[in-house]
Amino acid sequence: MKQKMPAYAVLLMAALAFWAACTKPSPFGSDLLSDDLADYAYTDTATVWCTVELEDSVLTSDPSSTASSFLCGELVDPAFGKTNAEIFTLLHMDFPEPGFDSLKHQFDSIVLYMRYAPSSIYGDTLLPQTLRVYRLNELLDDENSYYSNSTLSAGAEIGRLESFLPKPNTPDSLIVTTSKAPYVRIPLSDDFGKELFHLDTTTLETDTSFYKALRGLKIVASSGGANPGAMLAFNLNDEAYSRVRLYYHDIADTTLRHFDFFFAGSNKFVHFDHDYSGTPAGQAVGQVSGDLMYLQAMQGLRIKVEFPYIDKFDNIAVNKAQLVLTNADNNSVLTPANQLVFTEVRGDTTSVFTSDVLYAIGPALNQGFSRFGGNPEMENVNGTLVERYRLTLTQRLQDMVDDTSGDLKKKTVYINVTPQSRVAQRSIMYAPGSATFPAKLELKYTRVQ
Repeated sequence: MKQKMPAYAVLLMAALAFWAACTKPSPFGSDLLSDDLADYAYTDTATVWCTVELEDSVLTSDPSSTASSFLCGELVDPAFGKTNAEIFTLLHMDFPEPGFDSLKHQFDSIVLYMRYAPSSIYGDTLLPQTLRVYRLNELLDDENSYYSNSTLSAGAEIGRLESFLPKPNTPDSLIVTTSKAPYVRIPLSDDFGKELFHLDTTTLETDTSFYKALRGLKIVASSGGANPGAMLAFNLNDEAYSRVRLYYHDIADTTLRHFDFFFAGSNKFVHFDHDYSGTPAGQAVGQVSGDLMYLQAMQGLRIKVEFPYIDKFDNIAVNKAQLVLTNADNNSVLTPANQLVFTEVRGDTTSVFTSDVLYAIGPALNQGFSRFGGNPEMENVNGTLVERYRLTLTQRLQDMVDDTSGDLKKKTVYINVTPQSRVAQRSIMYAPGSATFPAKLELKYTRVQ
């Protein structure tokens, strides 16, 4: 599902600005209420229903070349089952009509380079990986929108890097020696390189005609079913380190030459496949407020959160509301997700950030989530050190309190990992029905008399 900021969000930012400026928490909208306000009250016993759900398809295509990571790999998670991610991508020419001339030039080799996106890599990178590159049988449309369940048929394998250990944190120079970054190098087949080298000038006149000849590439990675495997991530939009370079030379004087094809500037997308068969996460899907909840990025799992009786809090101004979730997993490799957010459904299919998330990240969507929370932090609870998420829903809860329609959908939000399609992280948390550290709503409010 797409995440976007609705038009009215700008007005929302302005309305919240005064509230945020107060150094002491004050009732939301207190300037519109009479002075007859009671003291603050606090509760953490409001009814919360949480349901694990399969995530809908997620938009993963990148025609504008703005994404900084594309997932590719295989995870075998004892709690979440098996997940695969595959990259589908076009290439575009550095410039039209590169001037290949078989009478003057001779093809040497062709190599694919991809820069790692270290912050999005997840799993065990000490396990050997194998990367494979395939030629697509179908044309990847440069202007089409592709989702996480989209796929295109692939044909012959044109490149492989066998049983290598990823080094996503080891920088090296590539084209220029003055800068370094971590990347991987995959030799491609001479047959594929020679095909590009011998394309006619008409095909090489425009990227559009070149796309039709190329069709696109499929890139997959595997750790041979090892547990937990690894989900690699690459920044294909970094033109300095992500490209396909064709090497050739002049026949007359052996002068070495090259020509580059780039991912940036062309469409690309990621396909996800999840198999939860026989797993704790799979068995939790559809269960309401049990003992544990499972959350996963990609096209994984989300959590539906309902507050069925919140409108029974009559005549209150919500000062602060946070949903508190406690981590229930201590996996040292598959660590808890770094950032959770609240979303809500608009219309039938569109998912948007809630007002509290939008307020935190600002009108330009660039101020981060610190004012919202949603990141794991250690807390001491009665002498026990636990890892917790605190997700703010102050304004959104006020809307729920004020709504008397009886429509449960208006009292519903969702918890997602963000950025949804660019990370592979997951979390296991205690549900509201847990006897250990139950998920709960912490609500501070003022009763309006």
